[in-house]
Amino acid sequence: MTIHRMLTVAAALTSGLLTLMPLQADVIHLESGAAIRGQILTSEAQFENDEPVHIRKMDGTETIVPAAEVRLLQRRPLKVEEYELRAEKLEDTLDAHWKMAEWCRAQQLIEQRRLHLERVLDFDPDHRQAHYGLGHTQKNGKWLTRDEYEQQKRDSGLVRHGGKWVPADQLDEIQAEEAKTKAELDWYPKVRIWLKQAGGSDPKRAGDGLVNLRSIRSPEAVPALVQFLGKDVRPEVRRLFVAICAQIAGPRPVPSLTLLAVRDQVRDIRDSALTAISEDQRDVAMTVLLASLQDKNNAFVRRAADAIARVGTDAAVPALIRALVTKHSYKISVPVESYSVSSVGGLSGVSLLPPDVQAGLLTGIYDPETVFPFRGGPVATKDVLVSVEHQNPEVLDALRHFTKMDFGFNKNAWHRWWTVDRNQQQTAPDLP
Repeated sequence: MTIHRMLTVAAALTSGLLTLMPLQADVIHLESGAAIRGQILTSEAQFENDEPVHIRKMDGTETIVPAAEVRLLQRRPLKVEEYELRAEKLEDTLDAHWKMAEWCRAQQLIEQRRLHLERVLDFDPDHRQAHYGLGHTQKNGKWLTRDEYEQQKRDSGLVRHGGKWVPADQLDEIQAEEAKTKAELDWYPKVRIWLKQAGGSDPKRAGDGLVNLRSIRSPEAVPALVQFLGKDVRPEVRRLFVAICAQIAGPRPVPSLTLLAVRDQVRDIRDSALTAISEDQRDVAMTVLLASLQDKNNAFVRRAADAIARVGTDAAVPALIRALVTKHSYKISVPVESYSVSSVGGLSGVSLLPPDVQAGLLTGIYDPETVFPFRGGPVATKDVLVSVEHQNPEVLDALRHFTKMDFGFNKNAWHRWWTVDRNQQQTAPDLP
């Protein structure tokens, strides 16, 4: 090794620029019991053939050791060697061990760091950062090791599942729900591919895709069907969605069908979606329909009432009474008047003035006869919210249908009859 190279390596060690050194810091254990540290340049095969061991030491110099004098070769990362060198000179104080633990964290020396954090706690049992570094948890003012904390959880009837602690008696239910979610996710690629095939130009593949879609009966397929068919902009695809969901038993497809029956823009799709809901699915549908009576969109309120009249019962009457007259907000654009001052003209029928002009008129700065609306150029507008009350005829028709009564759009009269008069009529004894 040249003098220049030796000086460069030595300078790197002195300054702590370890990146200039090899990534390995190996050890040659000699038969005499001594050890030489550095980077072993001899391969294992050469050593097995009794060739001399060539090592570049930590100070940058190189040494060749006869194979007969070598008991063991140990290859290890440079950071481990540096750790041992630092540890040999480490003072046994809280601050020194904490700094050493932080250095080990930066070097990802996990076990070595743990030893120094534990020593920190020997000096200061309440050292919060050392406890956190060791994975301890504070509970009721007491620090618990990971094992102690997990044992407390188990003693309280919890088990660890998916990175969380869950009640042991709910584990089967949780796992069943996870399996259900996985089964749902498995349908997404299938439905997407079959729909793409069905809409393709190849007649055979299109037929196969359509057959596969129409053969779906699994409730777990509903989320995928909603995503790829129920939200499609093409009416024919949404009609296919309704036809498929009509074949799926149970409550799973009902909310999606009900929303379609209220919100779809195509009348025949709304009708077919409602028809697809079987009698044993109507209780689920009614939950969605009753919520739709409170929708911000008045059209949805009216459609929901019409659907309730077709598939509901008189249990919906109180909700229908509340929806008889509903208030809805609309954003509209209105013109913003502008004004100017002139030597001629007058103020005609204007009730709204800018604050500065109004102040000028009140203080006499401007002559009222010289203020008039400015009519030149485009008219500026602004958005405002207005509230409008709607009388909903479909709601009234549903009330008439269920009660055989008619109080028009008088919500108070309907409410009084439903809560007072009707009950009295039902419970009054027959007169002699």
